[in-house]
Amino acid sequence: MSFEIKIYYSDTDCGGVVYYANYLVYFEKARTEWMEERGAGVKDLAEKGVLFIVSKAEVNYRSPARYGDLLTVEVKAGKIGSARIVFTYRVVRKSDKKLIAEGSTDLACISEDIRPRRIPSEVLEKIKDK
Repeated sequence: MSFEIKIYYSDTDCGGVVYYANYLVYFEKARTEWMEERGAGVKDLAEKGVLFIVSKAEVNYRSPARYGDLLTVEVKAGKIGSARIVFTYRVVRKSDKKLIAEGSTDLACISEDIRPRRIPSEVLEKIKDK
């Protein structure tokens, strides 16, 4: 699945390049859309006491993105375990298909009292590739 991000001035640093931490925000937006597309929206899961937290994040920066660029964030679920999901991301500039960044996030499933828990089977059914 892919998600498009338009780069605004507020996304950039004083040099006009996308501020490095914003890629984590872009990852989260793409991941949220990915989950919602599969019927596992974050808000709906939270209302059922199923929460996910980022336990690890990595970003490898390959080329700068700048104000006005249109980026495509590709997101995939990698390893899905009993209590965690690893997502991988590729950020590509739409105009020339240049790789801008790539990375991953590990999400741990927790209960409302912040204790680890298994991902419910009905959620696993929705998020596993079909």
